[in-house]
Amino acid sequence: MNKPNIKKWVFLFTLIGIPLVIFFFLKNFGTNEYSLQNSEETLEVYNLKSVNCTPNEVDGVHRIPDFSFTNQDDQTFTNKNLEGHIYVADFFFTTCPDICKAMTSSLLRVQERFKDEDQLKLVSFSIDPTYDTPKVLSEYAEKNNINKDMWTLLTGDKKTIMDLGQCGYYITAKEVALGGQPSLSHSDKLILVDKHSRIRGFYSGTDQDDVKRLLTEISLLLKEE
Repeated sequence: MNKPNIKKWVFLFTLIGIPLVIFFFLKNFGTNEYSLQNSEETLEVYNLKSVNCTPNEVDGVHRIPDFSFTNQDDQTFTNKNLEGHIYVADFFFTTCPDICKAMTSSLLRVQERFKDEDQLKLVSFSIDPTYDTPKVLSEYAEKNNINKDMWTLLTGDKKTIMDLGQCGYYITAKEVALGGQPSLSHSDKLILVDKHSRIRGFYSGTDQDDVKRLLTEISLLLKEE
């Protein structure tokens, strides 16, 4: 192939090929990440039951029970503070060596994506209140660039928090014996809750595909509400 033909093909690739590559990238990794396939789609309402938990239902549907704990500013925070909002909840502790870091990172993605959305809140319950005092939670929030106007970190009575996790949000939150020593155990789940205190979704905070699904379904729930 002579040089004029080579230049011709290079020119055609530049003119047509590069825009196609850019289009493909944006389609698969850009705004479509949060698009909704069906504008009429609605999320499931989870109506879970457990023989070990006292039912907390309204109209036959499970609701998150009332709670009252202390936030990172050493102020009382209750479920009343979440009225009129949808929110994402998780259970963690600040010295967690593994999954908590990934979960916090995933919630930071949610915080960034919806930073201008007043209807959405984030709530993290510590299952290690002995160490995770309000001061420690405040330092953790600052270290991780947590927007305290949107995202609240809570501490309080350990048993009450663990019971709320297992019977309110239906996730694992407990103390177990590991090598003869007590150890804290909790789920990696992020829980999406609507304005009526109903659970609308569970997502792995350590699975980025699941976090993408959470981002999409938050948008869907905001539209529904």
